[in-house]
Amino acid sequence: MEKGNKEDIDLRMGFRHLLSPGKIGKMTVRNRMVMPPMGTNYAAADGFVTERLVRYYEARAEGGTGLIIVEVAAVAPEGKAISHQVGIWADKFVPGLRHLADSIKKHGARAAIQLHHAGRQTSAQTTGLQPVAPSEIACPVCRDLPRPLSIEEISGLVDAFAHAARRAREAGFDAVEIHGTHGYLINQFLSSYSNHRDDEYGGSPEGRRRFALEIYEAVRRAAGADYPVLFRMNADEGVEGGITPEEGRDFAAILEQTGIDALHVSGGVYGSPLAIIPTMYDPPLPLAGYAAAIKGAVSVPVIAVGKIHEPWIGERLIAEGEADFIALGRALITDSHFAKKVELNQISNIRRCIECNQLCVDPLLFFDEAVGCIYNARAGKEAEFPFVKARRSRRVVVVGGGPAGLEAARVAAERGHRVILFERRPELGGQANLAMRTPHKERFGEILRYLIYRVETLGVDIRTDSDATGETVLREKPDAVILATGAVPSIPALPGLDPQTVITAWDILEEKVEPGPYVAIIGGGLVGCETAAYLAERDHRVIILEMEAEPAPEQSPSLREKLLQWLGQHPSVEIRTGTAVTAIGERSLKIRSNGRETALEGLDTIVVAAGAQPYNPLEGILKPKLGELYAVGDCDRPRKASEAIHEAFHVAYRL
Repeated sequence: MEKGNKEDIDLRMGFRHLLSPGKIGKMTVRNRMVMPPMGTNYAAADGFVTERLVRYYEARAEGGTGLIIVEVAAVAPEGKAISHQVGIWADKFVPGLRHLADSIKKHGARAAIQLHHAGRQTSAQTTGLQPVAPSEIACPVCRDLPRPLSIEEISGLVDAFAHAARRAREAGFDAVEIHGTHGYLINQFLSSYSNHRDDEYGGSPEGRRRFALEIYEAVRRAAGADYPVLFRMNADEGVEGGITPEEGRDFAAILEQTGIDALHVSGGVYGSPLAIIPTMYDPPLPLAGYAAAIKGAVSVPVIAVGKIHEPWIGERLIAEGEADFIALGRALITDSHFAKKVELNQISNIRRCIECNQLCVDPLLFFDEAVGCIYNARAGKEAEFPFVKARRSRRVVVVGGGPAGLEAARVAAERGHRVILFERRPELGGQANLAMRTPHKERFGEILRYLIYRVETLGVDIRTDSDATGETVLREKPDAVILATGAVPSIPALPGLDPQTVITAWDILEEKVEPGPYVAIIGGGLVGCETAAYLAERDHRVIILEMEAEPAPEQSPSLREKLLQWLGQHPSVEIRTGTAVTAIGERSLKIRSNGRETALEGLDTIVVAAGAQPYNPLEGILKPKLGELYAVGDCDRPRKASEAIHEAFHVAYRL
């Protein structure tokens, strides 16, 4: 059961634990909400701070966050994990870092910065150099063979961390965090999974800990006895031969004895099944239990992390003594003002992370691109899109109440326009209502919850069960019209397929049809695969037939991996790729695979999941009669929800 349910919190008492001031060393933090260090790729390619980076963090400080730990700052150029990583390896970076720290602190937040070296978890493509590591063992994900560090080089890196800490203090940061988890260099030394040395920096727990402890001592000397130093630690690597929870607790106690001011508890490495950045497919609070165990072993403050996206969960963890501070992570990418909304008890107004990783984690780790958010188009673009009222209020009609239409209506209303929203169905939500019905995607409903709450709160004139026509739209005398009428399923032209009686994946998810025990799904894209999961969970036997070599290629990597793993392990699901359906019988299919024609017999239900096509009946009617007409989302071109929502944002913002 999810720890800290909404119903368990006495809302009349507010979130007094979450909002109470806390101390880390001699530093007082205004509340217990921490923004953990998350790479963004917003820095310049040469490591300098950019205005984009500054405005991103400043928005989270202005939004009430107590402590902001600025993302991985490279202590050496060969230690970069991403192409546009913040640099702290030279004094030339200090002026930009000072501007960043000042911009955070002027809003009352505390500013820290994380000191980082990737070790083997990078590549020559990113740094231009061969990775270095304690031992000549490649990361199973990054794969570049690293060069083992010499004793002299190890000493130089200890100095590099110390100088980085000095620069952080000179730049005005209130604290530093040493990155000792997630499989990066310090973690690599700590673990027998990646450290096979037999000198003083390996061979025993004491030897493997030497590098981390030398770094801490050097950082302490450089930063000063009164300067808060945090350590982000690995409580469980989740790999054979890696750090165990028992070893994690032992090391936490050692860190406390050496004088560390706080422990930021996480787990996992790149090659680990233990999720570093868990998705909606993962169980609730996958890492918080580790923080609770560490807290039981030490007296210094402990920061918990991992899918803490609801304020009542954070409140419960602190109230029950399982953590001292809560790292919100992706929650603060999704909503920069999460903390302020908790403070004002505007809980329904929080735009909550849906744990999809589609525009935050996946672009960064898989494609080395900048971070964003599926339904916060302003994330990382705060300076580009200041949320102020439009110069004049206009009358805007939005047709379609799916995610794109709702986002268009929300943005237009927040900018001060008078908005009318037509939706032909009795309920708002569009295709998102179908997506959230598939296994593990209930969290997708948060997009609808938030957007519907906002358009209702903003006073949008919502007209459900209203099939907009050219006449009804023009009757409103709009200054601008935004069409967001979505898409309809594509029906392939196949012998034996009757377009009038065809059963689509949407029909299944809307429960318009009761399928039989054995179901064939024509099309193994995302919709076909998720429909298969939906049916398998309801005890149907399912076979997916996909023409391409891989199923669900359009899904983002994190969720695709989880979905295909789920399908692959389910005994009732079979996936045949490289397979084309050539004809349809009453209870059979003719299929071609590897140049051979065969038949699939004994089917009870045949379902088509062959993509979508735009549904846009109004554009041709309205275009000659309106000065401003926009088509957004799937009605223009079917694609991902993130693209539809962002397009709707941009169009509505420009009105």
